[in-house]
Amino acid sequence: MQTTGNERGYLHERFRLFHTVDQNELKVDWHFHTFNKLVFFLSGHVEYTVESESAVLAPGDLLTIAHGQLHRMHAWADQPYERYILYLDSEYLRSLAPEAGGLNESFKRARASGRSLIKLGDSQRAAVHSLLMRLEQATRDPSPYAPALSQALLTELLIFLCQLPDSRAADHPEAKSDSRIAEALHYIQGHLGEDLSCDAMAKRLHMSRSSFQHRFKAATGRSPHAYIRLKRLLYASELLAAGAGAMEAGVKCGYKDHSAFCHAFYEQFGSTPSAFDPMDGFAGPKE
Repeated sequence: MQTTGNERGYLHERFRLFHTVDQNELKVDWHFHTFNKLVFFLSGHVEYTVESESAVLAPGDLLTIAHGQLHRMHAWADQPYERYILYLDSEYLRSLAPEAGGLNESFKRARASGRSLIKLGDSQRAAVHSLLMRLEQATRDPSPYAPALSQALLTELLIFLCQLPDSRAADHPEAKSDSRIAEALHYIQGHLGEDLSCDAMAKRLHMSRSSFQHRFKAATGRSPHAYIRLKRLLYASELLAAGAGAMEAGVKCGYKDHSAFCHAFYEQFGSTPSAFDPMDGFAGPKE
């Protein structure tokens, strides 16, 4: 699968952990991933925006960014920017603890609520930091027991995240969001197969078409049409990865014309729907 549009990074493994420090200014524009991403912030002067939610991070903040969520970040050079970044394959998360419905609850909450920032208490921050440090050590250990230990630590971390109270950025005054656009994003995510035209969305939000378009782009970096097109194609890629046929995926994600769906899908992913492979290659982050 080739990189197109504003997609960054590939994951060919079940998970991948990074621990990075940057001394210089770092600015990454709007982009998305086809996997889930966890960011544990340690230090720096950093503003992160996920969809319509924006916040200046504090040490110990946690971001759970679901696959397909648009985000950007800006780290200033006045402080070293240190963080853990964890890439997680969605299918892998669903395969863990199947009796509980998988271990992707925190990312499902982020996608459903449109809120990714989690403010941890002191003991919670210490627990997450400890698990990430131990996971980092295990991934570097040449011992034949290291892969099993890595999976055990990752599973413990994911269970810990699933059991956190659902207290996200809406509860914290430092997190900024356009409530109308946040409502629009929430509605779009749950109705990708329906009429999501600008006129229909503006009417639903009791806004003028021009005001809706302007505020939407200011909040997400994309026009409503471009954003909805991307979300529909990402949803189609999920359906295909789960075994759906190309015709079914196109209809479910809102395309009435199959040829138009195939053309749009190829433009986004560099592959026809029938030849799509969601697990093709890996590239690490710089964000």
